[in-house]
Order: sequence, then C-alpha cells, then structure tokens
Amino acid sequence: MSKAADGRLARGEARRELLLDAAVRVVGEQGAGALTHRAVAAGAAVSLASVTYHYPSIDDLRRATFEHAGSRIGLEFRALVTRTAARPDALPALCGDFTAHLVTDRRTDAVAVFEMIIATGHDPDLGPVKGLLDRRLARLLEPYVGSQAAALTVTAALQGLVLTALTPDPARDPQWLRAAVTDLVRRYRATTPRPGDSPWT
Repeated sequence: MSKAADGRLARGEARRELLLDAAVRVVGEQGAGALTHRAVAAGAAVSLASVTYHYPSIDDLRRATFEHAGSRIGLEFRALVTRTAARPDALPALCGDFTAHLVTDRRTDAVAVFEMIIATGHDPDLGPVKGLLDRRLARLLEPYVGSQAAALTVTAALQGLVLTALTPDPARDPQWLRAAVTDLVRRYRATTPRPGDSPWT
C-alpha cells in the first residue's frame, strides 16, 4: 500500500473518531433521540456531508455510536483487569472503583451507553451491539465467578447498579455505588476454579 493510501486511511479513521466522539456527546447530553447527522456535524464542527459519507443512514450512525461508547469503557476496564491479573482478589474493589469512575469522570460515556441500551428496546438492530458489549464484559468476569451464566448475571446486575447511580439523587454519592458493586462481585466469587482456568484469561 502506498504512503498516500496509508495517509488517506489514517485521515479517514481520525475523522470517524472525531464524528463518533461528537455523537457520544450528543447522546450523553441530550439523549438517544437527539442523535442525528446534523447534530453530529454541529458537534464535530464538520459538514453534514462528512457525516453522511461515513455513516449514510441513521441506523449506521446509531450502531457505530453505541459500539464506540461501549468500547471506550470496555477497553479501559480490560486494561485495568489485565494489570491486576496476578491478584484476582482485587477484582471486587477494582469493579467498585471503576463503576464509581464511570458515574463521575466518565459520566457522558456512561449515559450514552445506557441511552442506547434503552433504545435497544425500540430498535432491534441495536441488539447485536448490546449483546457483544455484554459478552465482552462477561468474558472478563467469567474466570472469577466461575461460569458464563454467572458472569452474564453479574454483568446485568452491574448495569442496573450503574443505571441507578446515574439517576440524579442528591442523597446518593459514588461511595454507595462503589460499596454495592464491590460487595456484589465479591459474593459471586467462584469457590472452585474451573479445570484448566487461570484467573483473568
């Protein structure tokens, strides 16, 4: 591949990243119903044609936005899990700290993900994206909790706790979420590792 082609690919990827970052902000700040090509163009300070070139339909844009927001959160969590691979007992507190981080420092991303999860109830095309994100999180938890079923249960419970914490309530602070998540994950610890498994694989 020529240097010119490489440069075009890199510019295209950078433009898609710019557009999806703007799309996540739109959804996180205004809700999934506010996601339009025009709103993304305005948020990214680019032409409408630039958005429709990369994401011709609103369905394309919605799916890409959902995956982008979920992947940013998921990749950050995976990196944390990888760094604690030798200390599986650290997982409950790590999950507690990370979810508290989501509802404070990463609130826009978190709200965007949950806006899109709710939109999945009205848009079956978003279902595969949600399923993929759920399975990715469950795979990180599975070695600790002992089975895929348990990991998916914990994944769903974590989502419920984070969603509750994202609901405005002056009486609730991130310490509540941190403690609740830490306790939940600790309770699901598998007493006997599965044969052939090593923590955090």
